[in-house]
Amino acid sequence: MFASSPDQATALCTPPLPSPSKPRRRPVPLRLQSLGVDPSLLVGKVLMRLSRSSNHPTITLDFSDNTTFQILVDGYDPVHRGLHKELEMDSSLEQLLSTPTGQAHVEWTIKDCALITLTDKAFESREREQRWDQNHTGVAFRFFEDRMWHCVWATMTDHNNGTCVFRSYDDVYIDQLHRSPRKRRAHVPDSPIDLR
Repeated sequence: MFASSPDQATALCTPPLPSPSKPRRRPVPLRLQSLGVDPSLLVGKVLMRLSRSSNHPTITLDFSDNTTFQILVDGYDPVHRGLHKELEMDSSLEQLLSTPTGQAHVEWTIKDCALITLTDKAFESREREQRWDQNHTGVAFRFFEDRMWHCVWATMTDHNNGTCVFRSYDDVYIDQLHRSPRKRRAHVPDSPIDLR
């Protein structure tokens, strides 16, 4: 269990998960079609770098086999952001990513990775205070090197004059980032398009 500040809900992020040898059921998504890839695709991959975006609720995972995956928030639109969304995580991941660049270079092998269902207390205190249990999907994983479960989940908040008046949770998922190979571009002096 992770303690948070008084205006934040407490997140339970270390539920017992089945062993990797047993088949695992994916949580029932709140949407009709699930997003992203099966998290078990990451099992056995060697994580080389984790990076947290300073502009978007995204964590990027770069692996030794030159594949890249991201932990993303369901429904997040960078153009129409709506309520503030943020990725939260267990304290050891938070500490690892609390560098000036938001990056950590590691060489850790993923032992297990799964989507899990979390239940946290959400609240709204605009006209009258309301609290409810909010189910949401998080990503849990552990490495051979530390054998600890790590968890990432998403929050949505709204503030009024610096006071949090709404806090709820959203689903996260993992998707593969397909990067196109970089091509060398020739400098064309009279081109109307900036190719940089």
